[in-house]
Amino acid sequence: MANKDTRAAKRYALALFNTGVQTQKLAIIEQDLTDLLNLMSQTPTLRQYWESPLVPSGRKREQVLAILTDSLDPTTLAFLRLLIDKRREDLLDAIDFELRQQVDASRHLVRAEATFALEPTEAEKSELMRSLEKRTGENVLLNVRIDSSIIGGVVVRLQDTIIDGSVRGTLERVREQLLQEA
Repeated sequence: MANKDTRAAKRYALALFNTGVQTQKLAIIEQDLTDLLNLMSQTPTLRQYWESPLVPSGRKREQVLAILTDSLDPTTLAFLRLLIDKRREDLLDAIDFELRQQVDASRHLVRAEATFALEPTEAEKSELMRSLEKRTGENVLLNVRIDSSIIGGVVVRLQDTIIDGSVRGTLERVREQLLQEA
């Protein structure tokens, strides 16, 4: 996505976030966007129609909103109308991402992904979350993945930072060090 589009998505997301806070409908708007994007991923023709620049905006607004009126909050519908009128439908995924960033920041929440070689115990997950919360000073929402290729240990992705505590990562670092010394 072009830098200009990223900036536009951030502006739209911030406006939607502020509207959600002011109307006390932020959780509803979040859920509406989740439901809509899930529907679009399950219905490729809806996604194609939504993103098509060939469909006149008036017709698209009428048809899309007729389908969604009973399912979405009026605030979300008004936002979708705005995107259609401004021909910014292609930004919906980026706006959703940026909105979630805003919501997480307002809740002092950081999302982390931990990849383990084997399923961790609840105690291991809790200890990792405590450690990450201490490191960030924020609440941590941990998503756990299993990938046997890391051999052992854990790899944590925390925003833009990767903490590689895996056996595979350690072996690769030792290999690199030996190659540099040779």
